[in-house]
Amino acid sequence: MSAADVVEVVAGFSLTNRWLLYTSFMLAPAQFVSGIGNNCPSNLGFLAYNWYTQLSWYWAIKDHELHALSLLPAHFNFLFVVTYLGGVSSGNIVMAILLGLGTGGVIILNTVAAWTSWATNQPEGFGEYQFFFFGWRTLSDGWHKFFLLWQIGDSILAAVCLVAAIGIPIATWAWAKDEEDDEEMEMLVGLGKYALIPAGAALMMLIGWPLVLWTELIVQRNNIQSETDMIAVWLFVAQAGAMLLPSSSGTLGCLSFVFGRAFVEKDDLEG
Repeated sequence: MSAADVVEVVAGFSLTNRWLLYTSFMLAPAQFVSGIGNNCPSNLGFLAYNWYTQLSWYWAIKDHELHALSLLPAHFNFLFVVTYLGGVSSGNIVMAILLGLGTGGVIILNTVAAWTSWATNQPEGFGEYQFFFFGWRTLSDGWHKFFLLWQIGDSILAAVCLVAAIGIPIATWAWAKDEEDDEEMEMLVGLGKYALIPAGAALMMLIGWPLVLWTELIVQRNNIQSETDMIAVWLFVAQAGAMLLPSSSGTLGCLSFVFGRAFVEKDDLEG
C-alpha cells in the first residue's frame, strides 16, 4: 500500500473518537469509586457510552467496514473487558443489579464482535493488513491462527468478568450499606473519585499504553481515516459530567448540585 492510498472506514474511529475511548478507559477507577454508596445513577453515562461504542464496532464489523482495524478487537477486549467493571458500582441495589446486567451484556457483545471480526474480517486482509509485533508484520494465515489463541484467552477472561459483573456490584452495595452511617468514610469515598481522576488515569495509561501505541501504529501504517462520530463525543461528555457530580446517599440527591434545592436529602425534607 502506498502512502497515497488512504483507507476511509466507517465514522466513529477518528483520532478524536479514539482518544475519547482511551480516556474512558483511563477514567475507569474514578468511575468505580464514584458509584460506591452513591444513589445517583452516575455510572449510567459510562454504561451508555460503552454500549454505544461497542454497537458501533459490532455493526462496522458486520458490514466489513473496519479494514485493518479488524486486528484491534482482540487487543481491545483484553483490557476493556476489565475496565467495564468500573461502571458497576452504585448505592442503590436495583441500580447496581441493572448496571451489572448491562455491563454483562456489553461484555458479551464485545466478545461476539471480536470473534466475528476474527472469523469474517481478518481473512480479507491476508497479505495486506500490517501491524507491529517486534517489527512490522503482514497479516497471513499463520498470524491469523496466532490471533485465534489471543481470542480464546480473551473469551476466558470475558467469562470471568461476566461473573464479576454481577458479583461486584452486589458486594460493593453491601459494603457501602454497612458503612452508610460512617460520615468520614462517605467523605473519603466522595473525594476519592476526584483524586483517582489523575492518579487512576496515570495507572491505567501505564498498564494500557501498549494498546494505545499498537492501535495508533496500525492506523498510521495502513493509512486509515474516519469521520468523527459526534454522538459518541456527547455521550462521553455526559459520562464525564455524571461522574463529576457530587456523590449522595439520598435518592437523586446529587441533582441538588445542579437544580438547587429541587432535589434534597430525605432527612432534609423531614427536617
